[in-house]
Amino acid sequence: MGLAVYPWQEELARELVSFKDNLPNGLLVYGPRGIGTIDLVIAYAKSLFCEHPHKDGTPCGECKGCKMANAYTHPDLRYVVSEAESIPRGIPFEPPSNATKDRKIYREILIHQPRELTDFLNLAPHIDKGRRIIVVYPADAIRADAAATFLKSLEEPPERTTFLLVADDIDRVLPTIRSRCRLLRAKAPTHEESLNWLKSVGIDDAEEALARAAERPCLVTDERSIRDNTDIDAKVRDQLLTLTTMAPAVRMALLKTLAQGASIELTNIAVKEGRTALPVSAVLPVLERWSYDLLAVKQGLEPHYFPAYSPQMKRLVGSVDAEKLFKYSDSLKAMRRVVTHPLNAQLIIEQAILRYRKTMANQDFD
Repeated sequence: MGLAVYPWQEELARELVSFKDNLPNGLLVYGPRGIGTIDLVIAYAKSLFCEHPHKDGTPCGECKGCKMANAYTHPDLRYVVSEAESIPRGIPFEPPSNATKDRKIYREILIHQPRELTDFLNLAPHIDKGRRIIVVYPADAIRADAAATFLKSLEEPPERTTFLLVADDIDRVLPTIRSRCRLLRAKAPTHEESLNWLKSVGIDDAEEALARAAERPCLVTDERSIRDNTDIDAKVRDQLLTLTTMAPAVRMALLKTLAQGASIELTNIAVKEGRTALPVSAVLPVLERWSYDLLAVKQGLEPHYFPAYSPQMKRLVGSVDAEKLFKYSDSLKAMRRVVTHPLNAQLIIEQAILRYRKTMANQDFD
């Protein structure tokens, strides 16, 4: 597979390798979360410091450059990565000086992170004729105050400096950042590619796991890795797991609720794991896939994501106008803007389910 981390990344890996001898100041790779894009970009960043790379761009893994890059100690390689994404990958993360012990893990890039790049950018590369590489993820979740500081570095980068940015949602990346980068799109794997890969890495009931992760195969393996990592604090592990996918029992309860349509009881609209309300990022994929299946059934097709609920869906859409189903689907897309926002997740999700309840009653919602 060359530099590709996953089977579906071979084309993208070749594109990245083609930039190796002529890197732009900013390279932005974007694609849906959970398909392994950040893993490929990290592998690519590390490969740039290999002293004896193979012809296909893969690093030798034995030279000094490879060893330092793999240990996250290379002086010319830096990461500006949110805490939630750094912990599972073992990337060092330094919280801000005012962070409290009982805080939740940070899901956005904070202002102190781009500020800490100042000294790094003012130094010449440690390797003669080499480059400094800065990996940024998620580039679509940079706090407003941090974005201003980061943009200045991106607008006026020192010589021989490249920013490798990764975004899950290109539409949420600031236009001023997009305009200063070369864009590369990461294609999502097909259902068969995802399924075959999950089976090859030993995932039990791969079909169910893939559906639960909304066709994002790396969410499945990320969840397994987090659950198996005993070095992660238990409270932190619980928070990280809500960012990947919800537990099967919680997902089943949510689907049973959705199957009730207009008859959903108002006391049954919270989506929690134990006493903890799940974040929007965990619930939204399920709602989106359910909405997609309802639209398919309305057009006389069979549901793709939840085929077991075909009878219920046919009953639900029988008295609902198609335009109302489309309106509800569009409202879920708008929810993506608050996936990483520090709002009350429970209120947002409850609003989404209340809108769904009205839609199934063939009523308009605000």
